[in-house]
Amino acid sequence: MSGLLELINAFTNFSTLLASIGMILATTSFISGLQMVKSKGPVERKIHRGNGFISWSIFLVLAVLSFVTFGFSLWGLAGWTAGAFIILLKLLIVHSRKRRAFKYVSWLGATLICMWLYVVYIHLPL
Repeated sequence: MSGLLELINAFTNFSTLLASIGMILATTSFISGLQMVKSKGPVERKIHRGNGFISWSIFLVLAVLSFVTFGFSLWGLAGWTAGAFIILLKLLIVHSRKRRAFKYVSWLGATLICMWLYVVYIHLPL
């Protein structure tokens, strides 16, 4: 019984929940971004943009929580900076005027999903 309670406690941790929500939002944002290529409806664009803002906010909260909980380290700073760089690079490509750059957006979206998988993994207190 105590093993079950430890498992429930591990998955109800605040940072684990935030990381899981970020992963879900990144996945839905990736899917809605691919759908937005085919249709340019204003509702899909607002949902995609909202997912991005919430994901970015959760990313920043998790970075601050990580530094508060585990202290400041150069590896931690490098990891969170690399994640922020991936997000900002995707935004830069999406907002560029060159249409040739759009072929890289799906690769960066998949990279964002892999990044969120890693964020969820490092926040599992097992």
